[in-house]
Amino acid sequence: MNQHGNVKPKSNIDKLEEIKTKLPSCIHGYFDFGSHDKAILTKLNYARDLLYFFEYTVNFLPYFSEKETSNLTIDDLKSITPNDINKFVTWMKDKQELSERTCARRRSSVSIIYNYLINTERKLDFNPVTGSEGISIERSDYVTYLNLDEQAKLLDCIQYGTGLTRRELAFHEKYKKRDLAIIFLFLDTGLRISELQALNINDVVIYDDFMQDESNECFVLTLRKGKKRSGKTPSKVYFSDESKEYIQDYLNSREIHGEKFDSNSPLFITLDGDRLSVRQIQQMLKKYVRASLHRSDISVHKLRSSFAMEFYKAEHDILVLQNRMGHASIAATNIYARASDKEEAVKSSRNWRQK
Repeated sequence: MNQHGNVKPKSNIDKLEEIKTKLPSCIHGYFDFGSHDKAILTKLNYARDLLYFFEYTVNFLPYFSEKETSNLTIDDLKSITPNDINKFVTWMKDKQELSERTCARRRSSVSIIYNYLINTERKLDFNPVTGSEGISIERSDYVTYLNLDEQAKLLDCIQYGTGLTRRELAFHEKYKKRDLAIIFLFLDTGLRISELQALNINDVVIYDDFMQDESNECFVLTLRKGKKRSGKTPSKVYFSDESKEYIQDYLNSREIHGEKFDSNSPLFITLDGDRLSVRQIQQMLKKYVRASLHRSDISVHKLRSSFAMEFYKAEHDILVLQNRMGHASIAATNIYARASDKEEAVKSSRNWRQK
């Protein structure tokens, strides 16, 4: 409970621990030791997918009908067949009416835990998912993102309160410098939400040399989720002079109010001084998107897509974009290159009769 008497929302770590109590104990090792390089939100999503699968097994597989999900054993997991996986996927599609992408993700989560039990703990020797039917997902060359005009409207809303309700405006002055620094940093760098949320003040590096302008650089140090890394070496993620101004303005406002920074001070905080949570960042963006663009389909990941699309349009350098996005595979970056090229081709063909 904070100083205002409000109950603090559960952290993702707390949510993960709560779900683990409902999962078979034989797979707890994956979350405790086998996924140390995964972000907590990724582990939480895996746990949710696995609980969904095991709830299906105890409700629909006859040999598990007398069991609870938490009581399933390694022998129970060994008895699951490829045909059981096929039935699970069919049930998700036909009875739950889930998308192909969601079905594929949940099937993949099950496969990940089986591979862990086979390759790391050596408790199993067969993955039933590999013997089941695959799920074909149609490749899309369309990316939902904000163009530069839409980004400008979003930023204007944060800076000036345009479109906010009277209640929201009452608190806007307290938040706007922080929120502007956050949203612009997303649009400027393509950082993932977990990467930005974990930043401390000492992760922000700014070199200002008025005599040698070419020596100036601004970057944050972060562990990129998508990159294969040795020894967890932080990567430099560069940001612009405009981002620098917003960040410095926000930090200056905190110093004016008497805050003393140390090496572990979070970069972005609540009014109570706590690190801003992923959920709070998501809710903050939702408020501004609703007010400025009257849309509900723009998540933080779509801000990352917005960076990728506009960067590729400007630079047309897929290798630099791959580095900026922190992608381990060029295939992930190609999504944005294909979408951008297709969009430009369609635009340029509008006067096809004159060619």
